[in-house]
Amino acid sequence: MRSSDTLLKLKVGVAGVGAIGRAVCRALLSDEGIEGLILHRISDLKGHGDMSIQNADFKTLARECDLIVECLPATQVPALADAAFEYGRPLTLISSAALLLYPDILEKQKGTGSRIYVPSGALAGLDGVKAMKEMGIERSLIASTKPPKGFEGAPYVVEKALDLAGITEKTLIFSGNALDASRAFPANVNVAATLSLAGIGPEKTRVEVWADPAAKGNTHEISVSTAFSTLNVRIENMPDPANPKSSVLAAQSIVTCLRDMSRAIVIG
Repeated sequence: MRSSDTLLKLKVGVAGVGAIGRAVCRALLSDEGIEGLILHRISDLKGHGDMSIQNADFKTLARECDLIVECLPATQVPALADAAFEYGRPLTLISSAALLLYPDILEKQKGTGSRIYVPSGALAGLDGVKAMKEMGIERSLIASTKPPKGFEGAPYVVEKALDLAGITEKTLIFSGNALDASRAFPANVNVAATLSLAGIGPEKTRVEVWADPAAKGNTHEISVSTAFSTLNVRIENMPDPANPKSSVLAAQSIVTCLRDMSRAIVIG
C-alpha cells in the first residue's frame, strides 16, 4: 500500500475487542480491508496483548480517530459516547439498548456534530420498518428465542432467580415493552432496541423473550403492521462461539455499515 493511500483513509477506532470487536478488526485488517478506512486504535479494558494495534483509553481513541466503532457492554457506552461527542466523531453503535437505558446520550449528542449509526445487528427487514413508519405503524412485536445458556447472568434472570438449567421445553420468560426488555436483558435484546428505534419507539414496541433448550441458535421474529402493509420476518442465527449472547451476523452488520460509508450506491 502506498503511503499516500494510507493518508487518504479515515482512521477507525474500535472500542471493545470481544467476539464482535475482533470480527470488525479482522475485516479492517484483512487483505481486502474496508475501502476508505484503516484501523488505527483499539480500546479494550482487558488489554488484549495479541492485537497488533495499540490499545488506548476512550478519550485518546476519540482524539486520534476519525470514526469510532462501539462493541462494548451497554454500561460502558455513555463514557465512550462522551468522548466521541467531545471531538465530534461519528459513532457506530451496536449496543443500541444503551440508547434506551441512558437517554441522556442523545441529549448530549445535540450540537456536537457527531452522528450515531446503528447497524441492523442480528435483524433483517429494518429498511421496511423505517418505510412503514412513514405510513404510521399500528403494531410492532419482536419475539426472540435462544438456548437458556444465552441468558445466563441477565439482570432479569438473576432478579427472578430463574432456573435456566431446569427449563425442559420452550418457555416464555419475559413479555413487555422494549424499554423494560433492555433493562431486563441488556446484553440480549439489542435487536428489540434497534427495532423500537427504527419503528414506534421503546414503550410501544412489544417484546417476547423465549428460552428453548432445543434451540440450536438465536431466532428473532418480527411482526410490524400499518393500515396498508404487514411485515413478518424470521431470522435464525447461530450463536457466536466466543459469545453465546450474540450472533456472528451482528458483527458483520457493523462491517457492512462501515462499507456503506464509502460505497457509491447504498441499498436499503
